[in-house]
Amino acid sequence: MRTTALWTLVIFVMGVSVCLGQTLRRAEDYYGRGLARQEKGDIEGAIADFSKAIEILPTYSSAYGSRGEAKKAKGDIEGAVADFAQAIELSPDIALPYYTRGFIFLEKQDYDKAIKDFDKAIELQPNLAIVYGNRGDAKRAKGDLPAAMSDYSKVIEIEPHNADAYYNRGGIRQTTGDADGAIADFSKTIEINPQYADAYADRGMIRLSQRLDAEAQKDFDKYLELDSSMSNSLEQRIKYAKYSRDKKHKP
Repeated sequence: MRTTALWTLVIFVMGVSVCLGQTLRRAEDYYGRGLARQEKGDIEGAIADFSKAIEILPTYSSAYGSRGEAKKAKGDIEGAVADFAQAIELSPDIALPYYTRGFIFLEKQDYDKAIKDFDKAIELQPNLAIVYGNRGDAKRAKGDLPAAMSDYSKVIEIEPHNADAYYNRGGIRQTTGDADGAIADFSKTIEINPQYADAYADRGMIRLSQRLDAEAQKDFDKYLELDSSMSNSLEQRIKYAKYSRDKKHKP
């Protein structure tokens, strides 16, 4: 009697396991096809497949995250935030949903929420340079320049050839009056990426303020070589910089 009952239980457990396995495979099939469709630019098809995967397996956190990415690409920002929140609820120890939701908050200029999500992503995965960079952008937008500089420096520590990080840190140094540090960062930006037009313009402005007019002009010429559409804007910047410089040095 006991042996029969035991085998009945074993058969039941095996049946449940097979059923769960089949459910998981079906959900994974839709999820995989959704990723393929997303890669090809078929956003609506991708969302449909991710939704089907979630319908089959409501705890499929990756499907919520990927659907959130697709909704963001579609312009459904609120839907994307909701999906990332669900992904976080189901898998709170994965960094990606925090980062992607944080980036949405950054774009919406909700900097406190962005920083909170970036903090959590960094806590979970401390070597994601892109997260430090975006957290630096949020802190800079809030006016916390020392903290932003620290984040850009961390990006450089992780990715020593990240031109954007050098350029962003140089911008803060320029703003805070560290002309030599700014020039060093803009020069490093240019060394890494010689096509980085804005670095030439900003380095030129600092050199102009230092009365290094010939060197500044070389930077301006290179800037216009890379982006001739900005000639009028640059001309106005140069005029203002010279006016400020001369006014500052008047007896």
